[in-house]
Amino acid sequence: MLTQAAPDPFPRPRESGDHTMNSASCFSPSAHTTAASSAATSAGSSSNTSACVRTQPAGHMETQMCFPKQQDRRKKRVIWGIEVAEELQWKGWELGKETTKKLVLKNRSLKIQKMKYRPPKTKFFFTVIPQPILLSPGITFMLPIIFRPMEEKEYVDQLWFEKAEGMFHVDLRASLPCHKLICPPSLQLPVCAVGDMAEAWFCLSNVGDLPTFFNWEFPSPFQMIPATGLLESGLACRIKVTLQPLMAVIYEAQATCWFGDSNTQKTSIQLQAMAKCSQLLVSIKQKRPEDQDAEGSQKVLNFGSVAVGCTAERQIRLYNPSAVSAPFRIEVSPDVLPKDQAFSCPTAQGVVHPGEKIHVSVFFRPETLDTRTMDYFSITPSGCASQTLLKVVGFCTGPAVSLQHYCVNFNWINLGEHPEQLLWIENKADCTAYFQFAIDCQESVFSISPSFGTLVGKTRLTLRCAFQPAHPIIYFRRVVCLVHHQDPLFLDLMGTCLSESTKPAILRPQHLSWYRTHLARGLVLYPPDILGAMLKERQLEQDTNGALLIPSEDPEYTPAQQYPTVPPMTEYFCDGTSDTAIFPPPVSIEPVEVDFGACPGPQTPSPVPLCLMNHTKGKITVAWTRRADCPFWVTPDTCYVPPLKSTALRLHFQPPHPNCLCAAELEAFAIYKVLQSYSNIEEDCTVCPSWCLTLRARGHSYHAALEHPIPQYFLDAPKLFAAVPSGEPSYRSLLLVNKGSMLLTVSLAPKSSLDIVLRPSSGLVAPGAHQIFLICTYPKGNFWRQHIFFLQFNFCPQYLKEVNMQSREEPLQLKLDACKTVFFKPTCVGCSSTSLFSFRNPSRLPLEFEWRVSQQHRKMLAVQPARGRIQPNENVTLTWIFSPLEETKHLFRVGMWVWEAGVPLSAKPPTTHYMIRLVGVGTSSSLCAKEKELDFGNVLVNSTQSRSLVILNSGNCTLYYHLFLEQSNPKVDGSDPFVLQLERTEGSMPPRSQDNINLTACPKHRFQYSWTISYSLLSHRDNKAGEKQELCHVTLSAVYPLLSVLDVCSMGSAEGITRKHLWHLFSLDTLNSYLEREPTPWELTYKAPTRHSTSQIPPVFTPLKLDFNFGAAPIEAPPSVVLLALKNSGVVPADWAFLFPSDQQIDLELWAEQAEFDHTELHQMRVQDNCIFSIKPKTGSLSPGQEQMVEFKYSHLFIGTDRLPVLFKVSHGREILLNFIGVTVELEQKYVHFTSTSHQFIPVPIGDKLPPRQC
Repeated sequence: MLTQAAPDPFPRPRESGDHTMNSASCFSPSAHTTAASSAATSAGSSSNTSACVRTQPAGHMETQMCFPKQQDRRKKRVIWGIEVAEELQWKGWELGKETTKKLVLKNRSLKIQKMKYRPPKTKFFFTVIPQPILLSPGITFMLPIIFRPMEEKEYVDQLWFEKAEGMFHVDLRASLPCHKLICPPSLQLPVCAVGDMAEAWFCLSNVGDLPTFFNWEFPSPFQMIPATGLLESGLACRIKVTLQPLMAVIYEAQATCWFGDSNTQKTSIQLQAMAKCSQLLVSIKQKRPEDQDAEGSQKVLNFGSVAVGCTAERQIRLYNPSAVSAPFRIEVSPDVLPKDQAFSCPTAQGVVHPGEKIHVSVFFRPETLDTRTMDYFSITPSGCASQTLLKVVGFCTGPAVSLQHYCVNFNWINLGEHPEQLLWIENKADCTAYFQFAIDCQESVFSISPSFGTLVGKTRLTLRCAFQPAHPIIYFRRVVCLVHHQDPLFLDLMGTCLSESTKPAILRPQHLSWYRTHLARGLVLYPPDILGAMLKERQLEQDTNGALLIPSEDPEYTPAQQYPTVPPMTEYFCDGTSDTAIFPPPVSIEPVEVDFGACPGPQTPSPVPLCLMNHTKGKITVAWTRRADCPFWVTPDTCYVPPLKSTALRLHFQPPHPNCLCAAELEAFAIYKVLQSYSNIEEDCTVCPSWCLTLRARGHSYHAALEHPIPQYFLDAPKLFAAVPSGEPSYRSLLLVNKGSMLLTVSLAPKSSLDIVLRPSSGLVAPGAHQIFLICTYPKGNFWRQHIFFLQFNFCPQYLKEVNMQSREEPLQLKLDACKTVFFKPTCVGCSSTSLFSFRNPSRLPLEFEWRVSQQHRKMLAVQPARGRIQPNENVTLTWIFSPLEETKHLFRVGMWVWEAGVPLSAKPPTTHYMIRLVGVGTSSSLCAKEKELDFGNVLVNSTQSRSLVILNSGNCTLYYHLFLEQSNPKVDGSDPFVLQLERTEGSMPPRSQDNINLTACPKHRFQYSWTISYSLLSHRDNKAGEKQELCHVTLSAVYPLLSVLDVCSMGSAEGITRKHLWHLFSLDTLNSYLEREPTPWELTYKAPTRHSTSQIPPVFTPLKLDFNFGAAPIEAPPSVVLLALKNSGVVPADWAFLFPSDQQIDLELWAEQAEFDHTELHQMRVQDNCIFSIKPKTGSLSPGQEQMVEFKYSHLFIGTDRLPVLFKVSHGREILLNFIGVTVELEQKYVHFTSTSHQFIPVPIGDKLPPRQC
């Protein structure tokens, strides 16, 4: 089978098991077994297994092709116990040729089946002569059917069978060869994230009779692989559908497959997919106080201090809260040189599944000492919808090695003595430190044991310093202690050796201090006798410290020169053995390093001439230190050199045995001859130390035919020189460890770069020992420059190690935005607007910057911060503030000065100047309210109501405002709470926008309130408010619910009472007057009816009490009924209730009820239990102006006077206690009813003889 498959443009493998297809015809991997088994059960005795073969197309996409074998697709059925095929098909027939197929009938029942059949109607299908068929249970009968075509067309016929139960038929069909491809009607791809890729598979099957070419047409962003191909008859091809959406939408498209002759036939499939935006939340795992992990701000991952060469690991957490998988990629800032990248993230890309979290490790391995390293990682999910910028920060610390003392004084000893002193070396840092004293202890009078070693963090090691002089002279040597990743340390070793015949002056530490002062003042070139004479002749003086100085002839006093503070690296490289020196050496030797090369023998190597020069004005004595078994020595071993003269010496080499490596550092001490006797010294301040001369010599005795030992070593070499400003040297250290079991020699090969200095340039490393090198260069130019040097091992040219380092002169430059222009939004005059401006420090040095705005523009323009420090590779974002003073367009040009951090401007350091343009427009705008008059309407006292204040900004600039609220009626005290509250008082409004501010009112008294809301515009620069302007007026009417009694009438036993008398009996005038007043605070204890009491007589919170007198009537008389007409006379809805004592009582358990009751409680219980007084309805709600009739009924059930306190409660309003009173007398009993128990007489004049009658 030949398939033309296009290469896959998406090589990333994806799972495809989560898609759905609306068809069962696809031969997917999970469907092979099901399809095969179902086909086997439906195909009778024919074999229906299928074989799957995987092919690898050119695009490396695994494509699965299905090759089902020829199978009988006849579907079978069971009719009345007979199993028979539904249809017989003839394919691939030829004209005039007969083709026979057998129709299989099988008895599936448990009884004998009898049937007859009719021959086909057409002449093209025929069978044997019809005859009855008898089938025993389980027996199969095959009926041959012959097809004989006469022309090329489709033939259709039927073969009928007749049984006792009825008739059934089998279709006979002969079809022509044709092209026919089928596929599922639809395919649902899995949900996919924007920018990600989803894929699904379906099967394209060739159910025709001919090999068929196909060609798919599909819309973007769908892709189908393969898009074209050739499919053999009876085979199926798996088609891969991929989607890489660019937008979060639902994708529905139809893909069309063209096939057949001239591609005239087609089949189609509906493709459905959904794309969603993925979201990735980045947080810091195990957050530290120095980290910044707030949402919406830049995230900072701070590693803190990490030792040089060590690796620190921290993790960030990626959480996917979305419903789709979130592929992501992590990229580091591309502006950093790869060799200078201290931060790394091994996870460059990945996928976070929905609802899951993954942790990504970030590593920090610093290589540059005492530097703050900074970098940026961008974490971008698929689709680039949102990018999280992670700032990583770390500080590199190195070892902190120090000595107990920096001077070891052996004082004076006799020749032949060997004193020792102890000295400890300490590492105060947490990291491991490698140290080495640059002294050949075997060839020197001084020795330090151990001379090299390793100090782990926070440890101390004791050193043993020994002194073994060979000549009776003054000895002084300044030994350097090299520390990997640290500046060198210096140890002064001194001592004086005396003999019976020679007693030189005793050297003390004070002499070293005077010597360094004399060195700065140029007096060390004079011998002590001359200096003493000059001091006597007053040509020299002594300062306060006792050091000598030349008297100044300048009338203006100038302080005497002092020995400067020299950086350790500078002192080490500028020691006078090379072309550069801090002070000219008084005594020198050339050359300082000799390589004898190969000296296999048998003849003795020729000595190398040396030249020792005396630059002083005194005669000096030179004494060489020689070990008896040393293969190198100098002749003569002692000599005298006159002032300003030189002498010739010879360096000899004699290998101790063949095939050996030899290297040594020879040592000589030069001293003024007058110091050989202490009696020659008249002034103690003229004593000076000896000068130590060192000579490195090396050679070997290997024959040319012999192979030199193979070096086994570890070399820790940096890739970059440290960052330095222009004109400054850059230093780094290298560590070489001998991993082998033999001596290892190392030297700088001649073909190395000439612009570097390596100290020491050669060395001999014992097995297990290490050698520390310091390298120096002067970077030139702002571009990266290569420094390639070679280390040669064991004197063999084949054993070379190439070391490649880079350096550059760090520029005082910042990388500004490309346009170098800041644009401000249109800004209202008197207000301010802000704009951000970013720049980056591309150098490896911290820089300081300062913006300088001209004096005339400072009222309109400001920047925050105006001055600061920017670390290497750091991005800084500034805020420019524009405050226009008039309506016009403004153009500013502002400069920024940049210089090296830590250097004050008063020192006038080199600076770099940048200019940027700032463009802003001053305009005018104001705020207005959509409703100038905002009315809350009627609001219930002590209730809360809200309204929205719509503010409009119709101008072209953003306004920052502050709102003011002033109450004009009634006037408020400072202590009174505000009735009206604003949701917020400050905010900003973009141009041509509106804002809603919620106003909440809660009145406490019945008043007509009014307020004025004003605003003032704010400026970002000084946060000052502008002139106050009126915005709108707000009004509110605070009311209580108000009820009144309009009318009263009586019925039943009280029917004879007149309306006027009834009005008086129920005190309705007083009730109406009470209802019109404001409630007291006690009445509002419970604003709505509630059960609040546990006693039979609830407490009363109102001082208002009235009597509702129902009059008197005989027992068993009709109830006295009074109807009151209530009306809501107010402007707000009113809820009211008449509460009996039981309506105010909390339901208690039986055990909590009171056991004994007094007379009043018992009476009230009897009245309530027998419903002597009743009200209908007891509660109600009235809208403004609505009326309602309330029925009060008094039943005459018991003789006597009945009383019941009833509380009339208006929700959020008045609370009045009504005393219901009624009298029941015996039948035919006379009773005088007094409507009141008190009477008020009208005033009568004194002495009036005819007072008026009062009733």
